Amino acid sequence: MRSTCSLIIILLTLSACSSDSVETSDPTPSQVDLIDQPDIIEKIHSNNLAIPDNRFSNNYEVLIFGNSHTSKLSSLIETLISTGKPYAKIKIINAGGGFLDNITQKRTDLLENNPWTHVILQGQKYSQSGSIIYPTTAAQMWIDKAKRYKITPILFPEHPQEGNTTEGGRVHRIHTSIANIQRSCVAPVGLAWDKVITIEPQLVLHSSDGNHAAFLGKLLTAFVFYEVITGEAADLLPFIKEIEVEESTQQLLKQLASETIQSNQPCLFGN
Repeated sequence: MRSTCSLIIILLTLSACSSDSVETSDPTPSQVDLIDQPDIIEKIHSNNLAIPDNRFSNNYEVLIFGNSHTSKLSSLIETLISTGKPYAKIKIINAGGGFLDNITQKRTDLLENNPWTHVILQGQKYSQSGSIIYPTTAAQMWIDKAKRYKITPILFPEHPQEGNTTEGGRVHRIHTSIANIQRSCVAPVGLAWDKVITIEPQLVLHSSDGNHAAFLGKLLTAFVFYEVITGEAADLLPFIKEIEVEESTQQLLKQLASETIQSNQPCLFGN
């Protein structure tokens, strides 16, 4: 592959965006041109390594890249892992950084110079209307780099916005299409949200802005990541008193998280 610096320079031609979830303006010519850059794409694709399997580690070191949709998620995931794997050492760092096409030296150094077992990648741009297709080259680059360092990459498709019954599935498909190009785990977050909203619509998963997650939504997302990271079924976790959600609701959320994962396997290891 080209050097890290070269990739940074090239990938920074992707446009920036002020929204946390979507981009509605037309892509710039540089975005469109990047999709067809054969030298970049070929070098990433020619090194499509298998997904490193770190599920059964006794030492979980998880890095999160993303925007405000990852806020306060790390502490919940840590609580779940420490409950389900009480003897494991756990370190979860939310490095933020915004969209995945924000390729910085700081992000690159952080990924490369620490013994991570997993990296959660959130912030692939997508069009809310579905009318614009955005480049996924940056996401592919992060996946490829993670695998080179024996880190399990996990794509994080965002949950749907409130009242949108098609967004969760569409965003999930965007991310599985990335994994079809560059092997990666895909956490079925949006699909789990769709299931809960369908079965128990009275549960408040969204914050008041209808976009970000309320605490229950974050907990549901954390249950999904617990199972993807550890390989242990979320619905086998005990009731956790320190999470201030009643036992029946915790049980429902983790049950539906596990059901969603069973129907949508996140990781195809060994391929």
